[in-house]
Amino acid sequence: MAASMPCKDCASGVLHEGTPSGREETMHGFKTYVTDPPSGVAAKGIVVIIPDVFGWTLNNSRVLADRYAERGGYTVYLPDFMDGYVMDPQLLSTISTVTDAGTPVLHKIFPGLRAMTHMPFALYHCRASVCKPRIFAFFAALRSSTSLPMGAAGFCWGGKYVTLLCQDSEKTSSGKPLLDCGFTAHPSQLVLPTDIEAVKLPLCISNGSEDFQLKPEGNEMIEEIFARKELELNPDGKRGKMFEMNVVEGARHGFAIRGNPGDEDEKRRGQMAEDQAVDFFGRWLVPN
Repeated sequence: MAASMPCKDCASGVLHEGTPSGREETMHGFKTYVTDPPSGVAAKGIVVIIPDVFGWTLNNSRVLADRYAERGGYTVYLPDFMDGYVMDPQLLSTISTVTDAGTPVLHKIFPGLRAMTHMPFALYHCRASVCKPRIFAFFAALRSSTSLPMGAAGFCWGGKYVTLLCQDSEKTSSGKPLLDCGFTAHPSQLVLPTDIEAVKLPLCISNGSEDFQLKPEGNEMIEEIFARKELELNPDGKRGKMFEMNVVEGARHGFAIRGNPGDEDEKRRGQMAEDQAVDFFGRWLVPN
């Protein structure tokens, strides 16, 4: 299955409230949002978030980073892998206006033009040939600078790169994998079955049953591949599943990062993805 092209679900959703508690630093040459475990708690590990097309400044992503730090006891990094070419958060309401059946056609023209001009520009500057080397270089540098275990969480655009990192195709100069495990929700641009067949490190995927990218057949294919890999690479299963595919019923693309917290169903689905990530990191990131 070839990768699906982006559509409105890649840039729609709700901007979350809440004040991020972390800080901005420069880490290995990248502007990075950094958030720590609660005061007095030593970090058990590091989680690097590779965000969606709205990038490292999106409030939703920063608040989620804070929750990972608080719930898991991790230091969490959210770097600017896009070099500033992020989607404007205001496009969340723009896309909603364009796709709302109740909005008069004339009122959709300007927002539609704005979305059509902004999205291709951002995606061009965030293409794989440019961003993959940045992401892998950051992980290599960070891995070489710490003794803490490292994981990655990727959403939409970022999910592809977490999957590639979990293929363990590149290592540090000392021969270590660039990370220990990964989590991704509604990853974009996966090529199936190739990208999943090559995965070697623990990986958890949370995807919606209504996702336009993977679709039901994609979810089923990943489940089948993961079941086979589980038998090959994790026969004793002492730490639980090494490869998890969780399909969230009724969820659409973007549910884990841009769902509407005012809608009880969407809030519950987003919380499910967060819980899955925290549980998976707790088993595969923190040494027993």
